[in-house]
Amino acid sequence: MKKHLLCAVVMAALTLSACGQEEAVFTLTAAQQEQYTQLMEEVAEEYYWDFDGDSLRFAAGVVPENTEENADFFAACAETDYNMTSYAGTEVVVGTANLMHYNGDAAGQLMCYFSGSSLVGVCYQGGYDNSWYSLNARNPYEANGNFQSYENWEGMGTSFSMTPASFPKEGFLSAGKDKDGNVLTASLQDGAVQVYRYQKGALRLWRTLTFGSGLEATSATFFDGAEGSELAVVLSSITEEGSGESEHVFTRSEKILFYDANMQKTSEEIPLESSDAGALAAEGSKLILSDDKTIQYYERGEGGWSNTGFTRLKHNVDYIHITDLDGNGVKEYLMSDGMDLYLYQKNDNNFRKIWSTHLGVESLYGPITSGDLNGDGVKEVYVCDMTGTTIRYLLTEKGLRSSNEDIVYGQCIYPYDLNSDGLDDYWLVTDIEERNGSLCMAEQAAE
Repeated sequence: MKKHLLCAVVMAALTLSACGQEEAVFTLTAAQQEQYTQLMEEVAEEYYWDFDGDSLRFAAGVVPENTEENADFFAACAETDYNMTSYAGTEVVVGTANLMHYNGDAAGQLMCYFSGSSLVGVCYQGGYDNSWYSLNARNPYEANGNFQSYENWEGMGTSFSMTPASFPKEGFLSAGKDKDGNVLTASLQDGAVQVYRYQKGALRLWRTLTFGSGLEATSATFFDGAEGSELAVVLSSITEEGSGESEHVFTRSEKILFYDANMQKTSEEIPLESSDAGALAAEGSKLILSDDKTIQYYERGEGGWSNTGFTRLKHNVDYIHITDLDGNGVKEYLMSDGMDLYLYQKNDNNFRKIWSTHLGVESLYGPITSGDLNGDGVKEVYVCDMTGTTIRYLLTEKGLRSSNEDIVYGQCIYPYDLNSDGLDDYWLVTDIEERNGSLCMAEQAAE
């Protein structure tokens, strides 16, 4: 957090240069330090940032020349309405400090430029390549994702036919296909798994899987089977203690059950030794399971399912979504711990964090989905906030950014290519209380 301490400055003095000439030393009065510090605090607060007061320094500087090489610097300042082109090449006072997100995560170096008594420019350096960023750019890439293309969002570019429907407001955790190629989706409802199937132009409830003995489904995923997608389900015991504000819900993961392509229970199961298992996802016929701050890997062999290894993370995982956002053949692993959204890529069993938000408070709810709903070849990411309203994240050159201008409070969007025509469709929930909304099917453009 900012500490209201003034940085140390060089005392007013004159020194002798090597050739005997007197050379002025950069100085600031206590009043100037206080004024500049206050301006830095105000601009950081205006854009919802913090900075470390102990790292605050002032120095004499010169604004870069307005050249093509420095274009990113001037653009970053201009995004927050600081036009520095008229100050190019002029002497200024530069205030620097370690920039931080409100949850304390490091973001880069804050750069503030002062001329006389005015703040004339502000931006920060951050990201994996230490580039220039506007204070509006909150989450630059932390590693190079080597994406081949980026989102060109100008609203829903594809035409959709909309049919009134009632579907689970929580959306679906996973999608697969039956033996005939019909798309299946799995949703959790009151501890049960509801499996929907798109067939003959309609999406209908196909199977409801319930569990006895006080067990509830807490995660589920389709995975590749010999005759279509099979289903794996994490079962947990859930107990409640106390009431009102003192009520606590305790969830203990017990086992993974399996269902064949007809959604009939098989004799296979995986006992879970840890009580902290969270999200289940699939890579082809293999399973990955979040367990505390690890990702566990399972494969099916002749003797059944076995654990083949694990990877450690720095956070818990409630939901996992595996996709290829830009179509370059490299999978992205989107994860949520209920507070932040994370984007990883993987080499063997090693996860490399490409990007994340830095909120550190309960902010996300429900599964993560992705789909290309404007037809530009790049998938958007969709996840709900704690109000049940979808947040759309766009893949840009400087990190994922949210874009919710056309999403009304309480609307939920869950994309997937339901009819396998190569165009992503979506569930649109417009009434989260009554679960009313529309099934939106993408229409082929007329030639």
